[in-house]
Amino acid sequence: MFVQVLLLGLPTVVYMAMLLFNLNSFYAILENKWFNQSLYFLFGLWISLVFYAFKFRFLTTSALLLLLNAVIYKGLGSISIGEFDAFYYSIEYLIFSLLFTLGWFCGYGFSRSRYFTILLSILFLIIQIVLLSKTSVLTATALMNAGIPVLAYSFYIIYTAELIRNMNEDETRFAPFLFKRVFGFAILLLFIFLAVFNWFGPKFTAIEKEWGGSSTQTKNGNSGGESMTEKGKDGGVKNKDQSKLAGSLNKDKQLIFVARLDNYFYDNRTPNPLYFTSHYYTKFDTATQTFEIDKDIPYNDLFKPDPSQIPMYFRLNEQQYIKNSLAIKNRKIVSADIYKVFMSPSEFVAPSTAFYCQPVSVPKEYREQYKSAYTAKMWVSELNSAYFIYNPAGNYQLERFQESRFEALREIKQIKGPDKKFMNYYTYMPKDAEYKKITRLADSVTAEASTPIDKIIAIRDYFLSKDQFDQPLYKYSDNPGIPGLPSANKLTYFLFENRKGYCAYFAGATLFMLRSLGIPSRVVAGYSITDRSSKNPGWYWFYQDQAHAWVQVFFQDYGWIDFDTTIPDLNTQQASQPDGTPPTDMPQTYFVADGEVISCDTVQKNILLKTSTLLYHDTEFVHVAFVELDLDVKMANFISDTGQVQIHDVKKGDRITAVSHAEVLKTIYTSANDKFMDIVRKIPSPVPIDEIKLMHKEQKKEEVKKKEEEQKTFNWMLFLKYTGLLLLVFAICFGLSPVFIWMYLNTSAKSEKKNSVYKKYRALTFYLNQFNYYPEKETPLEFAGRIDSKFESDFTKFSKLYQKHKYSPANCTEEELQDLANTYSLILKDIRKHFKLQKRILPFFNVYNTIRFFTKPKIN
Repeated sequence: MFVQVLLLGLPTVVYMAMLLFNLNSFYAILENKWFNQSLYFLFGLWISLVFYAFKFRFLTTSALLLLLNAVIYKGLGSISIGEFDAFYYSIEYLIFSLLFTLGWFCGYGFSRSRYFTILLSILFLIIQIVLLSKTSVLTATALMNAGIPVLAYSFYIIYTAELIRNMNEDETRFAPFLFKRVFGFAILLLFIFLAVFNWFGPKFTAIEKEWGGSSTQTKNGNSGGESMTEKGKDGGVKNKDQSKLAGSLNKDKQLIFVARLDNYFYDNRTPNPLYFTSHYYTKFDTATQTFEIDKDIPYNDLFKPDPSQIPMYFRLNEQQYIKNSLAIKNRKIVSADIYKVFMSPSEFVAPSTAFYCQPVSVPKEYREQYKSAYTAKMWVSELNSAYFIYNPAGNYQLERFQESRFEALREIKQIKGPDKKFMNYYTYMPKDAEYKKITRLADSVTAEASTPIDKIIAIRDYFLSKDQFDQPLYKYSDNPGIPGLPSANKLTYFLFENRKGYCAYFAGATLFMLRSLGIPSRVVAGYSITDRSSKNPGWYWFYQDQAHAWVQVFFQDYGWIDFDTTIPDLNTQQASQPDGTPPTDMPQTYFVADGEVISCDTVQKNILLKTSTLLYHDTEFVHVAFVELDLDVKMANFISDTGQVQIHDVKKGDRITAVSHAEVLKTIYTSANDKFMDIVRKIPSPVPIDEIKLMHKEQKKEEVKKKEEEQKTFNWMLFLKYTGLLLLVFAICFGLSPVFIWMYLNTSAKSEKKNSVYKKYRALTFYLNQFNYYPEKETPLEFAGRIDSKFESDFTKFSKLYQKHKYSPANCTEEELQDLANTYSLILKDIRKHFKLQKRILPFFNVYNTIRFFTKPKIN
């Protein structure tokens, strides 16, 4: 009975407490009294186990228990102590009676029924499934958090109950044997769970994303499926930092931003459009089949500033991105002005390779339409014309135009990166068998191509090819569907079976075909460009449905070159709404100051600003100390990245950027030797200001990180890994404990201390115990005689001297003590002579004998 209480009842109570804790978290009627309710169950279980150990009949006693509960419950309802109190007490007793009765039935089942543990496991599993479906979002993490405890409990309780039932509690070695079996089973179970969830965990996540992802997007306002963009925390639209191969793609027609691109052909009249870059996807998660960004890419050439955190008209110029582009041929500097409509204030997009950002003001008459703006500068390849990277799909003019540029790249017979790390990174291929199919396809498609650019063209032409029925082999589709198995490889499904997909499929397939050929490449996320504005050359309108993914290929000296192998989709490349009028007539800016508000007088319309940085007549001045400037804001327009604000929104301590277009400043010129304070003395006080931009304070990264960590659910995988590691270390130390104990006892026995006689005797008896020689209802001399007859040793002599030293008033002489030391060593040699090396080592891994030595009396 004690064994059942300890090994069956206690784990059941612990699991029940955890289940009640989860139930109390979601159901208010339980009043968060999970501990008390666990005690109700515990009492029922314990009393039942004791009760049915005396062979009482189950049906009669259970019927009496149910009848008693019903009588008390009805009685509580009829007691006149107030309607609310009666209801409260009856509900409280109902919960008690249900849990007590459940514990009672569990106690009986553990005592009498062989199959009860199976039924109980099924019951707990059903309860856990219902609880999960009612209270949690179905995610891989939630399934693991709910499934691991109930499965671990089920396996344990079924195994242990059967083990106890098939053993006799009266056996001498019952407890140690049972402990070893249960402990060994627990270790085995832990490693099975670790192996299963390590192997299948990514597949669970993939299935969750495939089958559960649409529900999340529906909540966010989408109609389900994948999207190339998402809403940021500030409410604006931005490119996602990952792109998943999904069964469908959402496309909105919302205008995101407008751009003026100062890039023209050699006649300086014909606009030369460029794709706008947001992210580089250089990693691919094979489990979830998702393209992801990597912040640690070699030779990072992605300039990604936050324009909302740069003071207006101040410049961020990062020349190292030009160096990291590794491009020296056919490059020029191009500028672009980007006006945000619904783009996130923190988002930065520009053609590759950008290195410069300068936030600028929006003309007053356009502030209803455009929230903010910035100027970008790029180190652009002349080969990166959008006309060059478009997949021409039979457009002969584009094909001829592209061919003239292909000739330049045909000079490169073999692509060489700056170093081995660069090439290994950008030619990495997964080792999965599915990707070997892609390698074989790439080899077949490019069999007749000799140069890297010809191999790229061959892959592009392959996507444009036709089948035996003269129909396009591949088709563009926003709803390509998914394989029958959620975890099946979507790229190989796209390439070999379905043959229809959107940009991420074409870009992903091209990426791995190129990498399999040793051609360094990466996927780029951003916006494709369409020149629709003949009235305003150089101006481009970007809608949300132009969010796009394509491939970049590296050529030495030329740097990264764009290639778009996606088959054109005419329905989505042109937005349904017409383009508007671009912002023009930009006012001349003479004065810009960035700093902290000391005070803001909303009545007099004056702001006292503390600053050490000025931009005056397009020249930046910096001072070693802060200076207070008086600003006249009577005519100022107050804005932020999210739209219009008012003067009363400006508070002490806020960071602002003050901009002036005042004519009075136009004729106050600077000289070559002017410093910061010279400008302050020249300009009028207060300074007339036309525009105040309120800078949003950036959230502290530590706070954001802490909040995200608090929101994370309990990581069962990490818990299992660390628990498994700790148990493994414990098991090793536990298994080697006899060796450590013997080393300690033997070292102590050889010491010259006063109590070394006792330690020698204890060391010898421990050594003999490990070989299964221990006192069995014998006196010390009888035990010593048995050892002498077995090993032909002087253990009797040693025992007599030990007894004399321990019990006689006259202590042993020095000669006797020396004789004891010599006899100790001789006895050990006599014992060892009777065992081979292997048989001498193995007993010191027998933990059971060690436990027996310290728990059982050596002498009766």
